[in-house]
Amino acid sequence: MTEEPNSRWDKMAALWNIVERLRGESGCPWDRKQTPETIQTYLVEEAHEAAAAVRSGKAADVSEELGDVLFMVLFLTYLYQEKGDFTLDEVIERSSTKMIRRHPHVFGEISAHTAEEVKDNWEKIKEEEKKESGKAPEPIPESLPALIRAYRIVSRLAQKNNGSWNDVGPRIRDFSRKSREMVDAVSSGETVSPELIGDILLELVIIARKQGYRAEDVLHRKLLKLERN
Repeated sequence: MTEEPNSRWDKMAALWNIVERLRGESGCPWDRKQTPETIQTYLVEEAHEAAAAVRSGKAADVSEELGDVLFMVLFLTYLYQEKGDFTLDEVIERSSTKMIRRHPHVFGEISAHTAEEVKDNWEKIKEEEKKESGKAPEPIPESLPALIRAYRIVSRLAQKNNGSWNDVGPRIRDFSRKSREMVDAVSSGETVSPELIGDILLELVIIARKQGYRAEDVLHRKLLKLERN
């Protein structure tokens, strides 16, 4: 059932008013005590719980967890608005402007017919934005799960150097060679170095990426099946 637009945004306003009430003088002592630094931890936790709900395939759980994420986003925004740093309107406007700018194949005259072309355009636009702003490229957060971080780093490197990082042939050969090294070491009773295992994992991330997969998602699906057996 499709909601009327006014009804939808009235509910969003009601959630914002709840945050305002919680932070008010007669609000919740715990909520009044929070800072952006304390809330960011809960935002990360809620995002992980939402991702887990999506993987579970239970729509009701997804709905609940997305509500928790939305609340944390509004709460964090309110804290900054209280300090006079920015407002909810500014957050929405910046997001809208960014999404339109990064989807020229939808809102502009650029053509992109495949998901791969869209991703390539996205990365190019991000690079142009950084050059125009004079800012250094943002580092990939170290707090990300290692497989996700590897995917992001490789994607960035592939954008800068289309040769080695986008040619799957050498990656397959490297993976095969390093896998044989690991097998030989284990078979002869030798200790496999963590560097070699790390190399193999990275090669798998690269190969999976060129096949259109994220290694993190593939492994999660496998683990879910393993748990259910």
